[in-house]
Amino acid sequence: MSSTEALPEGWSEREIESVRLIAPEAWETLEPGDATFVLAHPEAEGMAFRSNVVVRESEFAGSLAALAAYSLASTRAVFNNCHFISYDLAEIDGTEARRQRFTYDADGFNLIVERFLVARGGYALEITTTSPVHLAAKVLEGNSLIAGSIRWARTGAVPGPGTRDVDTSTGEREPRHDEWLSELAGHPVEDLSKLPASQSFDTEGPLFSDSTIAFLITQFDRHGLGRFELMAHPQVVEELVAGGLMEPGGAFTPTLELMLDALRDRDFSVKLTGRHHGTDTRLQIHAGAGRAFVLAGAPAAEIVHGKAPRGATPEGKVRADVVPVEGLPALIAAWAGLGPAWTVAGDLDTLTHADYERGVDGQLTAPADCDAATARLFAQPWFAWNMEIEKTPFARSWLNAGAAGHYAVGAQDDGTVAIQPVPALQVWDVLLHELGAATLARPAAK
Repeated sequence: MSSTEALPEGWSEREIESVRLIAPEAWETLEPGDATFVLAHPEAEGMAFRSNVVVRESEFAGSLAALAAYSLASTRAVFNNCHFISYDLAEIDGTEARRQRFTYDADGFNLIVERFLVARGGYALEITTTSPVHLAAKVLEGNSLIAGSIRWARTGAVPGPGTRDVDTSTGEREPRHDEWLSELAGHPVEDLSKLPASQSFDTEGPLFSDSTIAFLITQFDRHGLGRFELMAHPQVVEELVAGGLMEPGGAFTPTLELMLDALRDRDFSVKLTGRHHGTDTRLQIHAGAGRAFVLAGAPAAEIVHGKAPRGATPEGKVRADVVPVEGLPALIAAWAGLGPAWTVAGDLDTLTHADYERGVDGQLTAPADCDAATARLFAQPWFAWNMEIEKTPFARSWLNAGAAGHYAVGAQDDGTVAIQPVPALQVWDVLLHELGAATLARPAAK
């Protein structure tokens, strides 16, 4: 944004060292620490975490791809329960950049981060915005204005691909390139194909059989089981006691009380189903009282890639857990395997319903005369997943095609299935918006 353009109402221009940008006037400048500068949402009563924008500039002689790949790897190594949602091309001050979005947990919060990276003239610039979930939609919308307004005084050449050897001074190296996409783009593009298999869904919850969960839900308004129930349901008792949710005498533990509070004061429920190569799975969520009771069948990472940090989740069993309601978008994204991929549209836009089901079950091959993007889609494992927010009109279906990215899927009037590539960031925005809408749509207390 040039100085001659009108600023959005309530925004002002900031200039520190080599960087000029616009930001909300109310946002405060904090001590930068190891950064170039830091802006933060003004303090407010009850605000436990302040959204912030951190700008860092550093000397850097490597390529943008090396900078972005190192940023991704180091972030995943440092942050707790970190899950990358997207990794896209962007532009900062007329120079190609990378935009990364990820979530992580810190001090009881699930935080959303959007980071822009750019390199030129022997320097790297990193702009990172961090926000709690309940402010994310507003903050990230403003973040696009900030990114578009940045003017960076550093000039000079944009470094090209470097060596695959690790730079011992920085830990960075040139990542593997995606040959087909690099040719399509006209310049080297990072290979993201290994990333889907490296991210996993993790929950500390114990395993329970479907029958035990079904019985437990019928007891949600109680605080323990009586002598008759203990005698009549020995398997249920054994599982609940072993899982730490019930005392041997029948009293529910505090953990189970937290879970059942979500049912006692329920705002909404979310149902997800998934399928891959003949294996069906599901994720059931009951949200209320500021938390969510989660019943998780095997996630995409486990079914497709064998990633099970706490052991396999057999069919007919789920892991029960309780999480803050704000963590639901990240939890669903991790369960469904939503993550970075280069999204490229091919010629294929419909399949017969039978062919789609065969594709999900790994029994469909690419058409002999298909284009490269379609061939890429068929070469990847398919995980089909559906999501509905119960007692609302919301229902969506997607196809997770690994390195080929996500596809929106929908039945058409002629009996075919429409299949359209959709960037991971858009799927994430749907999760954020719809779950937020479900929270806000809580019925008035009687």
